[in-house]
Order: sequence, then C-alpha cells, then structure tokens
Amino acid sequence: MTQKDAMEGQDPLYIDPDLFDSGAGREHSPTQMRAIAEELKSYLGGMTGPGSAEGYTNGSVNGILDHCQLSEAQIGTWHDASAFSQTVGANSGGKKFAQVYKEFVDAYKDVIAAVEASAANHSAGDKANEGKG
Repeated sequence: MTQKDAMEGQDPLYIDPDLFDSGAGREHSPTQMRAIAEELKSYLGGMTGPGSAEGYTNGSVNGILDHCQLSEAQIGTWHDASAFSQTVGANSGGKKFAQVYKEFVDAYKDVIAAVEASAANHSAGDKANEGKG
C-alpha cells in the first residue's frame, strides 16, 4: 500500500470481518504453501548465481561484486574524483550495496524456510486433527 492509498483509500488498518470464519473463503493448503515456496526458490538463482552469463550481468550479489566495484582508476585521480571514488569504490559504496543485497537474499531464504515450516505445521495439524494426509 502506498502512502497515497493510506491517506485516500481504504483504512490501512481495515480487518476483514470474515477473516476468522470457517466459510469457503478460508482455507489453508500445505500443497499451495509448498508451491509458493518452490516458486520463491525459483528466483534464487538470479540472486545468488554467477556475476554474469553470456556476457550480461544478472543482478546477483556476485554480479554486484564483479561489476560495481569502481576504483579511482576508472573515476579519476583529481581531488573531487578521488573523493567520489572513495564513496562509490570497491571499498565503500559498491561493497556496502552488495552486503545489503546479500542480507536481503538471506532474509528471502528465511521467508522460504518459514513458508515451508508453515506448510509442514499445517500438514501435521491436518494429520493429527482430521486424519488427512
């Protein structure tokens, strides 16, 4: 939800009154949860793979480390360029960006693990409570 939506649209704290009803709209499916986890996993290769493939960079952490590490030699050696290279160069901006992106990838993996754990929990609950599975 954007800030505009929050200000002009539906109440951002709106709670569906049927949220906890057991009607047809409320269902959990360990199979669908696992499918979601598998779909999320399918995107991991682009985030964790090699830095480039077939001559193109791909947006992975390795791609950032391979292609976003500018040095003073590429930016320039005069005073302002040298100062700028210290903020975006190999030991600063590019490396920090890669670090933050890696932390995002780690959190993304944690989300996948949480979805898989939730699916396992629901599946075990179904077996214990309803004899399903």
